[in-house]
Amino acid sequence: MKIQSKYPNPFFTTCDIPDAFFCDREEETDKLRRMVTGGNNVLLVSPRRMGKSGLIHHLFNQEDISSKYYTFFVDIYATGSLDEFIQKLGREIVTKLSGKGFDAVAGFLRALTSLKGEFSIDPSTGMPSFSIGIGEIKHPQTTIDEIFNYLEDADKPCIVAIDEFQQIANYEQKNVEAVLRSKIQMMRNTAFIFSGSERSILSQMFFSHSRPFYQSTSMISLEPIGRSVYVPFAQKLFEIYGKQIASKAIEDTYDLLQGYTFFIQRTMNEAFSLLPAEEKCDTAFAFACIDGIISTNDGLYKEIMASLTPNQRALMASIAKEGTAFNIMSEDFAARNGLGSVSSIQSSVRALLKKQLITKGLDKEYYLDDKFMELWLIRQYGYSPSFRLDQNRLRTRTN
Repeated sequence: MKIQSKYPNPFFTTCDIPDAFFCDREEETDKLRRMVTGGNNVLLVSPRRMGKSGLIHHLFNQEDISSKYYTFFVDIYATGSLDEFIQKLGREIVTKLSGKGFDAVAGFLRALTSLKGEFSIDPSTGMPSFSIGIGEIKHPQTTIDEIFNYLEDADKPCIVAIDEFQQIANYEQKNVEAVLRSKIQMMRNTAFIFSGSERSILSQMFFSHSRPFYQSTSMISLEPIGRSVYVPFAQKLFEIYGKQIASKAIEDTYDLLQGYTFFIQRTMNEAFSLLPAEEKCDTAFAFACIDGIISTNDGLYKEIMASLTPNQRALMASIAKEGTAFNIMSEDFAARNGLGSVSSIQSSVRALLKKQLITKGLDKEYYLDDKFMELWLIRQYGYSPSFRLDQNRLRTRTN
């Protein structure tokens, strides 16, 4: 039965998804809820685009959380220093408090005595604005203490989610982990969710005896939503909007994209938008939508590849072709993929990891998080989606 909805497309590709359009994750939501409401800090780990941020926003939108807690979500992926971390966190707090009026925002800004006199009034809203420049944060450790003290003194408990937390390991200051850990371990009114995608880095940060955050959290590893769960979910959304999609089209899309939530949702979003009302989406139509998305990103992918050295480009293509590449420092891998010496591979790996174009897993495997770029790369070398589809299914059966 067709329904009327204020949402023209039921397949959301943003983090904040209405509950009616959010797929499953019931067990993960309940587990995350139990942990943070029980006063535990949590490490939430998964590859990028698997749905970590969506899960956190989903938790924050639950009535029992939104009514009893102040919730803050800070994405620090693009930050490079403690000063930038403070900017992100401060602006998120001000944004959330702005709904409570002038006094709430002003009260927070007054608590930041180390930044006294640095604030301004937003001319469009008349509200105090956290418009702090990097050079204006003279004593970042003091300022972060003041922000955390404010959260501890709040009239309701707080939950702070810090997305892509592994980024602090790359900050120009070398003691940021110790600075944050020394304060966080003393907090009782605030629970933290440390979310990240670089498993190898996060493993070192939270499970190495020598690191400040050692054994300071409970851990949730977010896996792909099960295919048997996602297929009927997607099919139902098509149906209630008066459209049709074959279950095999969803299964093939899921398998091709290895269960990565964002890329599957993006494909379903495109298929839903482009599908004529009188037609039924099959695998060919879904894969054509993927081709269209990849073609749209063609210029961006070419620009990325042009910024790399020939050795780096060759390694990127080799990892993309294999899907998940093991033993890439071996002479066998180099010979199989026509690469140079092992030392040149090592140099390329370091550069690609720093650019965050590839990811290193816990088993020292390497892969691309961007599954559309991965497909774009293998297409450049004459492979078709069926090559990757067969490869992924073989790997699933083997595992």
